[in-house]
Amino acid sequence: MSNIEDLKNSLLSEAKAEERKILSQAEKEATAITAKAKETAKKIKDDAKKKASETLSLEKKERLSAAKLKAKRVYSDARNKAVEKMLEKIKKEFEELPKSKSYEKFLKELIKQGEKEIGTCTVSVNAKDAKLAKKASKNVTSKAESIAGGAIITSKDKKVSIDNSFEAIFENKKEELTRIIYLEIFTEKGGMK
Repeated sequence: MSNIEDLKNSLLSEAKAEERKILSQAEKEATAITAKAKETAKKIKDDAKKKASETLSLEKKERLSAAKLKAKRVYSDARNKAVEKMLEKIKKEFEELPKSKSYEKFLKELIKQGEKEIGTCTVSVNAKDAKLAKKASKNVTSKAESIAGGAIITSKDKKVSIDNSFEAIFENKKEELTRIIYLEIFTEKGGMK
């Protein structure tokens, strides 16, 4: 499983670089928005002095608040987009795992774990993994599943199923991966803040 750890570290490193780039761009946009808002606020101030000082104060505060809110939204959107990009990269890399040398062992572990939990069962895999799966279990079905990799283990009565497909594993770990990406990229420990 160290391949997954290496993959995680590699992708997190890429994520940091990508995030720095996106955040730099977002910060430039936020600075431009804030600068424009300040310029607008100054003009309003000059005009408002002629009319009434009360109007000036209220409008300036509202515009600056709106500009700050918009800048925060741009920054937040950039962070979320960067995290989504990294999750997509991780998913694609994960789906490439069947091409690695360690995949056969990984697949066998997924199958054995599922069979141990369920007992008498059937094992479903994609067409490419059928040969490897048959080395790990005599319960492999001939019907190929539409999954990127991994296995789906189902009890004989079909009442219990363990979905160890790549798609299910990724979805089950997505929240944790998102948290890790945010921690690694957006905290002092991981890089930016």
